[in-house]
Amino acid sequence: MAVRPDTRPASIPVTGAQEEGARSAARWRNVREQLKAFSFVAPALALLSVFLLYPIGYVVFLSFQKWNLLGDPQPIGWANYEFIWGDSRFIRSIWNTIYFVVLAVPTQMALGLFLAVLLNNALRGRRAFRTIFFVPMAMSMAAAGLIFRWLFSNEAQTGVIPELFNSIGLGFPNWQTRDGAWAMLIVVLMNTWKATGYAMVVYLAGLQGINSEIYEAAAIDGTTSEWGKFRDITFPLLSPTTFLLVVTTTIFSFRAFEPFFIMTAGGPAGKTTTIVYYVYQKFPNFVGRASAAATMMLLGVFALTAVQFFLNKRRETYY
Repeated sequence: MAVRPDTRPASIPVTGAQEEGARSAARWRNVREQLKAFSFVAPALALLSVFLLYPIGYVVFLSFQKWNLLGDPQPIGWANYEFIWGDSRFIRSIWNTIYFVVLAVPTQMALGLFLAVLLNNALRGRRAFRTIFFVPMAMSMAAAGLIFRWLFSNEAQTGVIPELFNSIGLGFPNWQTRDGAWAMLIVVLMNTWKATGYAMVVYLAGLQGINSEIYEAAAIDGTTSEWGKFRDITFPLLSPTTFLLVVTTTIFSFRAFEPFFIMTAGGPAGKTTTIVYYVYQKFPNFVGRASAAATMMLLGVFALTAVQFFLNKRRETYY
């Protein structure tokens, strides 16, 4: 049998120059792809730098200056930080802020989760209820503060709630001039009414992302009660949603200003003066001290957020 000749083309040897040219072309393609990707995010980075990074950097710069908005800032080193840490009003504002965050964040998250679970079921008129509970979130904080100040006012013109208590023979605390503890609680009440809709909507999104087959499998395994399903399935699967809400609501609560400005003006006797309100009081005449207080709050929020991310990472690794 005759052997057919091999008609395949002989392989062309690749020289070192050709290999280097191929590597160079690959590097340029990679550079072009990176530049193309950067061109898409460049506008967002520019806005972030102008409206976030630059203001933060400028505030940190001013925290080492003495300035009252007149003339030029004068460098004074760490004097502003030494002053605020020696100021009892600043120390009290830290505790007031922590007290507000500890009360406000768990309350609005618990109510938001309760409403989300309730409205996620086949409830008649649930769309209307979702809208009703979310309406306060769409209202401005200033308007909400004015409404609650009018409702709970115990000044010359008694508000609706104190008048109701008085009509049934129960006294209402004088939270605007004497009872500072009640003043903080009423601000927390207003903030909870205003922000619970946000937690509800976020939890609803998380609930609707849970596969119904998981509940069917749990029912086969013997988990039939609603509480058992919530405890063993719903709440654990909502962990990423809960983590998101803890981070965002904590940040929102730390920077809350309008409720205290409108409802209490930091009083009575400074018992509702938070760090942000302290910065507001210091800013016109002592820009450096206000900037130092704002910088310390920023570092505190960063540290708290980092701890939350660390704990969430450990939880994900553990499970």
